[in-house]
Amino acid sequence: MLKSVDRSTENALFDRIDPTEMERHLDAFSGLTRVSGSADEWKASEYIVDVLNKYGVTAELHEFEGYISVPESGKLVVTSPTKRELDAITVSFSASTSVAGTHADVVRVESFDQSVAESRYLEGKIAFVQEMPKPYIVRYAERAGVSGLICQSPNEHRYQGIVTPVWGTPSTDTKKEIPDIPVVEINHPDGEWLAGRLEHGSVEATLKTEVTTELTNLPCPVGTIDGVKSDRYFLIGNHVDSWFEGITDNATAMATTIEIARIFAERNEPPRRGLKFGFWPGHSTGRYAGSAWYADTNWLDLRKNGVAYLHIDLPGLKGADGLWYQHMAELEDEHIHAMETATNIPIRKSDESYLRSTGRPARNSDQSFWGTGLSSLLSGARLTPQTEAGGPVGGGWWWHTPEDTRDKVDIDVLVEETKLYVSLATRICESVVLPHDYTATVQDIRNTLVNIESNADDLVLFDDIHDDLDKLEELLERVRAEVNEYSEDTPPAAIADIEHLQVTLGNLLNPGLYMETAEHEHEPRRPFRQLPYLRVAESLPELTGCDRRFAETKIQRGRMKLAHRVRKSIQETKTFLEISPDRYE
Repeated sequence: MLKSVDRSTENALFDRIDPTEMERHLDAFSGLTRVSGSADEWKASEYIVDVLNKYGVTAELHEFEGYISVPESGKLVVTSPTKRELDAITVSFSASTSVAGTHADVVRVESFDQSVAESRYLEGKIAFVQEMPKPYIVRYAERAGVSGLICQSPNEHRYQGIVTPVWGTPSTDTKKEIPDIPVVEINHPDGEWLAGRLEHGSVEATLKTEVTTELTNLPCPVGTIDGVKSDRYFLIGNHVDSWFEGITDNATAMATTIEIARIFAERNEPPRRGLKFGFWPGHSTGRYAGSAWYADTNWLDLRKNGVAYLHIDLPGLKGADGLWYQHMAELEDEHIHAMETATNIPIRKSDESYLRSTGRPARNSDQSFWGTGLSSLLSGARLTPQTEAGGPVGGGWWWHTPEDTRDKVDIDVLVEETKLYVSLATRICESVVLPHDYTATVQDIRNTLVNIESNADDLVLFDDIHDDLDKLEELLERVRAEVNEYSEDTPPAAIADIEHLQVTLGNLLNPGLYMETAEHEHEPRRPFRQLPYLRVAESLPELTGCDRRFAETKIQRGRMKLAHRVRKSIQETKTFLEISPDRYE
């Protein structure tokens, strides 16, 4: 019997990981402030292409025009009743004020939601919220008519960030979503002082911001190693840009990606399937502009030949003691097995992990490839988030600050994470049959539908889709049984057919499970739940009249969207099972 998943090749490659090489790359990136579009970002990108080519990887330095927003300065002066200047920074896609700034009464807001936006009691005021700047906060603040927004860090540091929800360079459809209010961030002690002043009476302040937001020429290094038995490939990405030096965010990821490329390029035998290595610009100041551009430009090829995307971010953190992870269902078992066996770093529990989130991918971390159907993987060692050592997201207290420097790297942790990524690459690229199990994806869809039905008090039922999911799962079990009969003598055409089916299922099911927009578009940065276009059903118990009918219309269209994808998956699976064995003779 043929072992469909290759879990042995990785063991021979672990010993080839060279910490000295990774440290050499970190030396090259140290001292560079790789803000998107800067000379330092170009210098780092040219270094990457040069090194990859020397290793025998086919590397290109692409160039494109992206919409980038670079914070220049922020200032906040409380003018009444006590004059005091508070240390402040601004963020990407904040509006710039006039030289004189914006002056108004300051009003503290407990939290922003639709009711605050609709009340308009903040119109013309400077709103103050004791949270870090986030796109949804800025959206509600803008709708509320504020003249400016003050946000508060959770500790004594101030963290650079971005507040546009628009994913990548805007289109004519999304440009209206770019924020148009000035935003500053102050640290926790200053925020507590301001909150205390507001408890005792009115406060006036002047807020000043300067932000450069413009089209910018950006570098995008991409390396390629072709497969010898398939045109399909595994895409591994990170981001080349940074806040400040950004050694752990994300020079360490560049170093480990380069090392993975070296290991595969210098093997005696090329991989069965290929690998591509993307170093995306515009992650921090363009809301994933680089990976979005690459997906837009290569959509057809990614959809036909891409099999999975691994994003590497924040590896090699000093003090990291547990693995955070996210993955799509079809690769869950293989990802967890790799984390358990390839590295000595334990897996974190969900309540102590990055952004308190494990499990399915969310709208972060260059997730620009859902529409192309690629199965998504993210994992890496983290500290405990929302602690003094771990900072807001478990990336260290230095995350998104000028303190993200070389001394924050633990090379031993970086080696362990590199083992994990090598393991994933070998399993996806060297396994005769891809390790994707789409019965798990079917279960994800079924479980999500059940959850929606329950939250809708059974006012909406998806019995027809449940029946189709049962049919699809039964067919996929037949496929599994057939593939389990494959041997070393199985004709290459049969292997190509099962690979084609797996890629087709990803093209159909992943955009249907994860996207509300068409798969050629990009979802905005926002809180995310699976089957987003059917979630309106959960509000039906509270809706009446026109609002209820409008929701029912959306639900019906969403039902057909999902049913179409599931039935198309059934047909594709049937076609595979009906292929005559004579074809392979």
